Amino acid sequence: MTLLRIAPAAALLAAAACGAGEDADDDRPAGGPGPNGSGATVYQGALTVIETPDHGPQLAGALAESYPPQGGGLDVEGWDWDEVEHESSQGTSWGDYLVTGTFDGEAFVLTEDPVHADEVDMADYPHLQYTEPDIDPPAEELGAEELDGVYGDLSERFPALVLGGWVDQDQPVAVVEVVLVTPELAEHVQRSYPEGAVVLVPMLEPVSE
Repeated sequence: MTLLRIAPAAALLAAAACGAGEDADDDRPAGGPGPNGSGATVYQGALTVIETPDHGPQLAGALAESYPPQGGGLDVEGWDWDEVEHESSQGTSWGDYLVTGTFDGEAFVLTEDPVHADEVDMADYPHLQYTEPDIDPPAEELGAEELDGVYGDLSERFPALVLGGWVDQDQPVAVVEVVLVTPELAEHVQRSYPEGAVVLVPMLEPVSE
């Protein structure tokens, strides 16, 4: 299977949402405690939220080019379409938003009201500015078939988190776009692949409270 490189769902995402690779040296704040001192990491990013007749509100990195669009990903708790500007058609509702919240192991839980993309000045969110993933030569090179299998492995094990991916032929390494990097995902990559052979690119970045 060839890794699929997905296109962001909106211009806002292309400009700001993907974030840097996990080894990038940037000015983003470290993960902070959740609301009320819960200790949960707070994440923030610009993504599409979509609800279809088949599922409730979910975070998506890209949507199928149909009308209404199709897509999905990680469930969102606390979402209220009546409180945000959005599009709707044939039982499907969607829009692009700046979202802030925590991950409870199964869903993204909003801790702040979402902000529609049209109302966001990304200059106010320098930690979300897009930069190319920081890709270094891996400690051990994987074969082409092994690299192609990375996306399938991760998407099977973490279907709600993995959005897409591709093979960087220059190094070579597998680059995988994810909603966020959980400890379980990071541990699996570290345990299953040589150091540097897989680069995770999160669309939700950990931020201070």
